[in-house]
Formats: sequence, structure tokens, C-alpha cells
Amino acid sequence: MRYPSLSAVLANVGAAARRSLLVLLLGCLLPIQSGRADEPRFNETELKAAYLYNFAYFVNWPAANKEFLFCSYANSPVTGILAQLIEGERVHDQPIQLIIDPVPAQLHECQVIYIPAQQERILAATLEFVRPFPVLTVSDIADFEHRGGMIRLANDGPRIQPVIQLKNVTRTGLTISSKLLRSSRLLE
Repeated sequence: MRYPSLSAVLANVGAAARRSLLVLLLGCLLPIQSGRADEPRFNETELKAAYLYNFAYFVNWPAANKEFLFCSYANSPVTGILAQLIEGERVHDQPIQLIIDPVPAQLHECQVIYIPAQQERILAATLEFVRPFPVLTVSDIADFEHRGGMIRLANDGPRIQPVIQLKNVTRTGLTISSKLLRSSRLLE
């Protein structure tokens, strides 16, 4: 039996149904699989986008902005799925906006920055620029968490597992929900 992709399902549902689906998808932050153990129900790109979206609910920022800002890059397939997920959504009563290809002056305004592997060349500069700000940095770049990043979306067999570098998170005043911490690999 073939299951529809997450993006196909999201394209056919309204904002309320989309949010319910995402809560169901990652509410428990468990691996999502179809009936057969070797056949993932959602692809890697869709799972990464769903994690990014849900980080908005599992992380607390010290100050609230007028809007909740995600920043990502156009050359990543995750960005397109994330754009579909957040369309018309709100988090903590704030409308969500996606800034694609942010310029350095915008980076400190973002709550979440996703730096895909395709953007590894800007990794060091981006992390240095946002270091003093309460900005959650997320990537799928190898050793991201050891290079100053906060959460790496690591491939763990048929699922994606967050690898969280706690010292990088806490130094900026961010706090992470125990639900996310329990389902992640933690580094101190």
C-alpha cells in the first residue's frame, strides 16, 4: 500500500487540520513508519520540516516578537515543505513568517534558523553572527552541534533524531521542553 506524502496531504487540508496533523505526527516525537518496518511513511525532507515547525512549540524564547520568524534557504527542499506547514499558522498567538535567504542583518530577528547542508559555506559566519542572540540554530550538517550549533537533525536509520548541544542552547537563554529532550540525543 502506498501512502501519500506529507506535502500532498498538507496541500489538501486547511490550517486547523494541518496543525492537528502535525501535532499527531510529532506530538510524541516518535519515529513515524508505515506498516512495513523497512518503508518510512514520510520522507526525510518532510520529517525535517515537521521537526522545524514543532520546535516552535517545544522551545521557549526569553522575549516575544510580534511575529514568529523562521529563516531558511531557498536551495533546500526542506524550505519548501516548511513554507507549506506554516502557511496561515500561529505559534503562541503570534503569526508565523518564513524569511527565505535571510541577509545577515535579519538573522538576529529569527527565532529559528535552519542552515541546510547546501549552505555549509556560510555556517561559521552565521553561527558567529547570531551567537549573542536567542536564536535556535538547526542544521543537518555533520558535527553541527560541535561547531557551535544547537540542534542537528541526524539520520538515525528510518527516522530523524534531534541531537541537542545543551550548552549552546542554554547560553542564549533558550529553554527546551522535557518532551523534546526525552526524545533527543543530548550533549553537554
